[in-house]
Amino acid sequence: MLDAGLLESLYELAARTAEAEAHRSDDGEGVAAAARTQAGIELTGVWIDAMVDSACLCAETGPICEAHRLHEPIVASVCVRWTAQAGSVVLPACGVCQERLAAFGTGVLIAVSRTDASTDYVPLTNLRPSPWWDVVETS
Repeated sequence: MLDAGLLESLYELAARTAEAEAHRSDDGEGVAAAARTQAGIELTGVWIDAMVDSACLCAETGPICEAHRLHEPIVASVCVRWTAQAGSVVLPACGVCQERLAAFGTGVLIAVSRTDASTDYVPLTNLRPSPWWDVVETS
């Protein structure tokens, strides 16, 4: 498990990136992700909008691609949405990003918001109650 300070710094990196992205966007909203690799490298990415929804790219896509390029497994990931009204809000990895992150193992820590607005990191496998990889690993 990564220590709380490293996870907090990862969150802060994503929040700063999302806020900077919001100031450049037309709608004042920014979404960014930060991931930490096993070697301690911090990677960031931003959400890419497109005219066709299926062409949009989640913010986690950049760090995931970069980690593959570096042959560095991701051990933790956080995605943050920033707006002037709400500030920073943690977004859990969507289903597609969960599938992409599973390539690094089901123990990858994913940031999630708690009901008290705190942030927690849970293993990827905890986000999916019946993931396909459980069936594959046992057959």
